[in-house]
Amino acid sequence: MRWALSPLSLLLICWGLSGAAVALTLAHLDRLDLVQTFMRREHLGLSVFAATGLAWLLLGLLAYAVGDTAARFSRRRQRKGTAQINLIRAAYLTFALNLLLLGVTAVWIATAAAKAGGLINLAASVYIDSLTTRDLLLENKLFTGMRLFYAALPATACLATALLCLGPLPRQIRCLLLATLIGNTLALLILPIVMSQRLLLLQLLLSCYLVARLIRGRLVGWGWSLLAVGLFLGLWMARESITNPMIDRPTLDIGTQKLAFYLVNDMWNGFAPLAVEVPHTWGGLNLEGLMFLTFTDGYFARILAPRAEALQEVLGGGEFPLLTAAYVDFGPLLGALFLALVGFVIRRIFIRSRTSLGFAVAYAQIGASLMFSSHSVYFTHQNMLFSLALIAGLLKLVTRQEIPQPQPDLPFFRSRRRPRLHSPPLPDSLVRQVTLFASQRRRPHAMTPRHERA
Repeated sequence: MRWALSPLSLLLICWGLSGAAVALTLAHLDRLDLVQTFMRREHLGLSVFAATGLAWLLLGLLAYAVGDTAARFSRRRQRKGTAQINLIRAAYLTFALNLLLLGVTAVWIATAAAKAGGLINLAASVYIDSLTTRDLLLENKLFTGMRLFYAALPATACLATALLCLGPLPRQIRCLLLATLIGNTLALLILPIVMSQRLLLLQLLLSCYLVARLIRGRLVGWGWSLLAVGLFLGLWMARESITNPMIDRPTLDIGTQKLAFYLVNDMWNGFAPLAVEVPHTWGGLNLEGLMFLTFTDGYFARILAPRAEALQEVLGGGEFPLLTAAYVDFGPLLGALFLALVGFVIRRIFIRSRTSLGFAVAYAQIGASLMFSSHSVYFTHQNMLFSLALIAGLLKLVTRQEIPQPQPDLPFFRSRRRPRLHSPPLPDSLVRQVTLFASQRRRPHAMTPRHERA
């Protein structure tokens, strides 16, 4: 079942399910009045769903598959030496790092609550005007980039799950890891109701499930996966019931039609740039996270501002999906090459995940983002890059590198013939020195040993 966890399989599952859901929604659009209302509000038309956009999406998937296949058959370099991870220390550091992330988030909420008249008033304002409450939280950020701490909660939860699945641990350690996992799940179940970052909970649930299956090497946790689906749908319904108070409908009806609209909106973002000529942003979409972490996002935002404004005409709500973002950034040829490179790199990470805890957690994070790649390019977002950096730094502190054993220098071209079996060595008294192609000239007398002169 490992093939089902491969990046190409996850990508096909995501786009296959999204495409089927959108086709089903559009086929019964006359029965979904709320979907029609939301589409008119965002100025979404059906004319963009043409053969041109479908052709590019298929070409993008093919380019990704080419890079993925190339990585599968690429020659793997042998690594010298092995690494040993101190699981006990890793568990303690994971718990401590997670406390830091939760602590910063708690101080942030407490600061906003103090200005709102208390935590009860802050919670009550969510039901009155959730957008105002969201703006209040954003205005009271503790420091620049503080939301990265909040967005890194799925990473520490995924690492805690990986440590739990690795093997037997002391009971106290397991309790700390379970507390990390449960605490992060509850935090991301409550906070996105206000902050509208429901994908963080989805990222947590999917990455934890993927890393558990990677480490165990089999299909595990069907019951827990059903619970995860229930948690995410519960969060979705709660968020929609609060943000749409003027719609007199049952919560299930509102949430279901809003989910259908979001899927149509995401697919519209994937098709719309292919229907007209758009300016290319040359990495402004796929490299936005790297720009943010290197403090160059403001500089490139000013340069790309005219192009970004022109793209608003072909962008509904949300962002461009993975396959279309490559086209918008680099055009058809370079976009296909970029997707092939992405497929190659992610497949190499997947291959390394078989033997490395760090790569297993990293792939679980990236694989989870591939499961909603029809919505956005999340694996290059600053949240993902910051989370991967935290995981790498933590595991670096708990990893002990063994001294590599000396390896013989292997020739560049090796013979395929089997080596001949040599007879065991003779005792020293019976060893004779044999010289092949010996010279027939007699050596000088002075060079002849005494025991041979006679």
